[in-house]
Amino acid sequence: MASMTKITKTVFLPLVALFAPILLAPLNAWAQSHLDPVERAAALIRDNQIEEAERQLNQILKTRPNEAAALNLLGTIRAQQGNLKDSEALFTRAVRIEPRMVGAHMNLARLYLLSGTPEKAVVKLKEALRLEPGNMEASYRLAWVLDSLGRVDECVSFIETARKSLPPYAPLLAVLGDAYLKKGSLDKAEAGYRSALDAEGANADARMGLAMVARARGDNKTATIHLNDVRHVIVDSPDLLYKFARIALDLQLTEGALQALRRAIELSPAEPSYYFLLGVARLEKPDLDEGEGAFRQFLKLQPDHAEGQLYLGYILLKQKKRSEASEWLEKSLRKENSVPENLRHLGFYYLGLIAQEQNDDAQAEDLFGKAIRLAPSFAHAHIALGSTYLKMKDYPRARQELETGVKLDPGDSKAHYNLALLYSRLNEPQRAQEEMRIVERLNKKNGQALETDPIVPPAPRPRSEK
Repeated sequence: MASMTKITKTVFLPLVALFAPILLAPLNAWAQSHLDPVERAAALIRDNQIEEAERQLNQILKTRPNEAAALNLLGTIRAQQGNLKDSEALFTRAVRIEPRMVGAHMNLARLYLLSGTPEKAVVKLKEALRLEPGNMEASYRLAWVLDSLGRVDECVSFIETARKSLPPYAPLLAVLGDAYLKKGSLDKAEAGYRSALDAEGANADARMGLAMVARARGDNKTATIHLNDVRHVIVDSPDLLYKFARIALDLQLTEGALQALRRAIELSPAEPSYYFLLGVARLEKPDLDEGEGAFRQFLKLQPDHAEGQLYLGYILLKQKKRSEASEWLEKSLRKENSVPENLRHLGFYYLGLIAQEQNDDAQAEDLFGKAIRLAPSFAHAHIALGSTYLKMKDYPRARQELETGVKLDPGDSKAHYNLALLYSRLNEPQRAQEEMRIVERLNKKNGQALETDPIVPPAPRPRSEK
């Protein structure tokens, strides 16, 4: 799912921008009158006279139904209108009639990225490059998609080969840096990003890439400097603002991340991933109301997104809205639409906490048990199950779970406190006193209340990958 999230980030430009590369500069009325009818329609699209362009293209296709260029242009209009199915049919007809039309292959690739079928985009981009090996846009997009799909070695091999014959192209070299960074080759990643900056000194992707390299080396000061260098360059690009926010969160620059995300949402309010990351950021710098609002808006845009349901359930639980929290958590665990395996245990754990608070010990026991079976090293579930057994006066199993919990998380004061209660009931006063001394030491050291917050966040902060 992570790779698909990244793929959907491919194109945050408006649809009109995605399908505009075929168009150049505005023409005056006299020039338009002397153009071929297809070129005239292209000029109208460029000038945003979409209705007139569509009328003229339909007129052309009535007399020349196999005019590939007209079909390609009409496909761009359908894409701009959000009619991706008709757009795909038109582009497909165009390449069937004129297989060497690079623009139609490129438009199909863009369309497949929009519709979430990146593997099909790879095929079309490779075909475009077979027809036109020096096409730098196709090279960049192919490299980007390979990297986003996790085909990192293939991506690196492709770019290293392509750069031998292509002039330096900053977007392509920045992707090379990204790919090497994923491979853990920090020196090669830095070299890729610096090559991109040599080609285009203001390339924000490369500058943010250097920030990620510095972060990976533990040099947060240099990472922050690189990030600040692009702050004012990216204000009109929602895609770059989103990337900035991810890196800023990684550097614990939460306020900067929040500003970037709010600006990205202002520019592109229909993009769901911005709201998701805003909700996550609001857990970093707690504002549960704004976090709740962000996850609700995310789920309006992607109603069946199980991870979003889990996060909303979590934030509602933090606000003690237990009934609604249960509804969202249960939705996130449905078999046909479940959260990723590495998060699934948390859904059962949160539901167990709700059952525990409602004094439904049998249900709590079952749910905590499911969480432990999915994640045996998850200390909070062992501690919560031990607390349930303590309440049920099942002391042998309470002892087993609580002792396991403190081995996994020695800093949980609540676990030590419950162990002290348990040892006291088992007539082991010396061990009970030892546990209470640990509780006092932990509370003094960490400034924690006795009741350690059991509602752990759903997942680590999203990493600053592209």
